[in-house]
Amino acid sequence: MEAWSWNRLARLGLEEDVGAGDITTELTIPPHRTGRVLVKSRQPLVVCGLPILKAVYDQLSHDVTITLYSQDGENHQTDAVLAEIEGPARALLTGERTALNVLTWLSSIATATQLAVQAVQGLPVTILDTRKTRPGQRLWEKYAVRTGGGTNHRQGLYDAILIKDNHIAAMGGITAAVSHVKQHASHVLFVEAEADMLSQIPLLLAAGVDGILLDNMPLTMLAQAVAMIDHRVFVEASGGIGPDQVRAVAETGVDAVSLGYLTHSAPHVDIGMDWEALS
Repeated sequence: MEAWSWNRLARLGLEEDVGAGDITTELTIPPHRTGRVLVKSRQPLVVCGLPILKAVYDQLSHDVTITLYSQDGENHQTDAVLAEIEGPARALLTGERTALNVLTWLSSIATATQLAVQAVQGLPVTILDTRKTRPGQRLWEKYAVRTGGGTNHRQGLYDAILIKDNHIAAMGGITAAVSHVKQHASHVLFVEAEADMLSQIPLLLAAGVDGILLDNMPLTMLAQAVAMIDHRVFVEASGGIGPDQVRAVAETGVDAVSLGYLTHSAPHVDIGMDWEALS
């Protein structure tokens, strides 16, 4: 991730939180007061988003110094010191919430992703994310998935073909939908289509898709679908798969499992700033 992307995120967060000024800090803390904060994990986690510290505090004061004791993707136990920030007390306090919001948000996604990857350890399967991301924040959420050891699915509607149920319904059937895509798409593009019934699989195979997304299928049906496809095309499982189901879904023989909860429902992790006044 480039510095400009973190700077953009920091600017948006500060504009939202600080607005015209941090009136509590300005009325409480003398301008000359300095301080130090330790950024610490308050539970086991995969840290993600540390570049936000520099991005936030660069926009608040040129006198803030940041020392990192970790890097994105590292595992930490409770009370691990991730970073030390020192400088004007007003700047430290004003930027605290924006910095912590980003760190906890992205570390939550990275931690959930690592747990999913660990759940399928030893199986030939890829953990994917989805497009179920917060509007305007997909870039960072997909970065957090990569940081946790997962793999990004398509970034948006513009970079991959995935024919879903409503595309098929709008075209009047699988054959028409796939045929139309293959007539107009570049021959180098991977064509994936969705199936939620076993009866659709022979039609998709006959239509010449490169991959099939098995959507919202129970485990028994998933296993049947994988057997029907018999390694002829790429197979992805998706739809309502929770953390406790990832291993069982992977054991059906699919090539990938896409998990919306990584970005829309990752359990919160706790990161805090411990304050120490210097003068």
